Amino acid sequence: QTDSSLALLNGGRVVWQFNFDKKQGKPYFHPVCLTDGTELTWHRPPDHPWHYGLWFSWKYINGLNYWEEDPKTGLSQGLTEIKNVDVTAHDDYSAQIAIQLSYHPPGQPAVLTESCSIRISEPDEDGRYRIDWISRFTAGATDVLLDRTPIIGEKDGQSWGGYAGLSVRIAKNTSGWYLADSEGRSDLQAHGKKARWMVFGGRAAENKDFSIAVFDHPDNLRHPSPGFVIMDPKVPFGYFSPALLFDKPYKLPAAESFSLKYRVLIYPGPAEKSLLEAEWKSFSETDVLQTQIDSTQNSTPHHLDEATHKELDKPAYVFEFTPNMTFAEAIEQIKYCVDPPLPIVVLWKDLYDNADIDRTTPINMDEISGISPGTALKLLLTSVSGETDLLGGCDGPKESKAF
Repeated sequence: QTDSSLALLNGGRVVWQFNFDKKQGKPYFHPVCLTDGTELTWHRPPDHPWHYGLWFSWKYINGLNYWEEDPKTGLSQGLTEIKNVDVTAHDDYSAQIAIQLSYHPPGQPAVLTESCSIRISEPDEDGRYRIDWISRFTAGATDVLLDRTPIIGEKDGQSWGGYAGLSVRIAKNTSGWYLADSEGRSDLQAHGKKARWMVFGGRAAENKDFSIAVFDHPDNLRHPSPGFVIMDPKVPFGYFSPALLFDKPYKLPAAESFSLKYRVLIYPGPAEKSLLEAEWKSFSETDVLQTQIDSTQNSTPHHLDEATHKELDKPAYVFEFTPNMTFAEAIEQIKYCVDPPLPIVVLWKDLYDNADIDRTTPINMDEISGISPGTALKLLLTSVSGETDLLGGCDGPKESKAF
C-alpha cells in the first residue's frame, strides 16, 4: 500500500492495483491481471488517454464533459474529485475500499456526489477473483442530467455514441478476442443490446486464455443495461461496458439518489456460460434470505452476531429518504450505512407474490435522523406495507417471511 494505491502481489508480481491519487481525480484499477501477473488491462492508450484500465466515469453531467481530458491541461471540462478514501486490506488477500467523490464544474460546488464501496475478493483455488463495485449517487441542490454522445437515429448521432459508466479497456498484447453476453449474442452483435452480463475473452501472454466478465445487478437503474462493445484488433481497441445511458439520458432530481452495483469476475480460461450463469445467480441473489424481521421483538433481526446487533441499535444515523425513493434504494441505504454492510437480504419474489411489493415500490417517507438502522428498517417496512407483520414475523406463517 502507498499513499495513492493498494495492490495485491503474488511473488512480487501484481495481481491487481487500485489507484486513488487525488491529483488524478478518477480512481481506477490498473493493472488488472491473472493471478500470475499476466496483464489484462490497458492504462491511458494513445488513442484514448482517458481510458484508465478498469474505471468508472460519467460522460456529460449537465452538459459538461467529465470523460475526456484536455491533453494540454490534463483536465476535463467537469472535474471528478476524490474527497476521501478509506482502504482496508485483509489477511486473506481480500480488500475493501470506501471512497467519497465529488463531481463539479471548475471552482464551483458539487452538482453530484458519489459514495463508493469496492470489495475485492481473495483469489480462489482456480485463480478467480471478484471486484464488487457499488456506488450511490446523490444530486446536489438542482436536478442533474446524466448524458452521453447521441446514438444513430438521434440528432447529431454517432456510431460510437452511447457510452458512460463502468468500463474495461483490454490490454494491447492480447489476441483472439471474443465477446459473449447472457442472451447468447457474440462480439459486435451484443453492442447496444440489453444483457445481464457480458464477458470479454481471448489469449494473453504465453497463449494463456483469459476472461473478464461484468455483471449488472437487477437492482440497477434500467437493468439490464445495453452493452457497449468495441472490438478492433488492428488498433488494437478492445473495450466493453454496461452502458445504462445508451438509449437515453437520465435526469436525477435535486437531492435524490440512486445506486449502481456491478461485479467484475477475472479468471484464467475461456468463457463458459454455465460458470457465468452460476456467478450471475450468486451475484443477483445477494438479496437472498440472511435475516428475518421479527415484529414481536421490535423488528430486530435475530439471526445476527452481537456486533451487528449493536450497529442496528445505534441511534446515530441519518437516512436520506424521499417519498418517491424506491423500496430497493431505501434498503440499500440502510444496508450500507455501516461498514461492513448489514447482512440484510430481501426475498423479492416472496414480497411480490405475497405482498404485491417489488423493488420499485415508492416508500412514501421523508428523511429521518437520529435513529438506529433497526428502527429505520421497521419504519420502512411499516410504510411500504401498512403493517410490519406483512413483511416480518419469523414466527408467523410462511407467507410473512419476506426477509
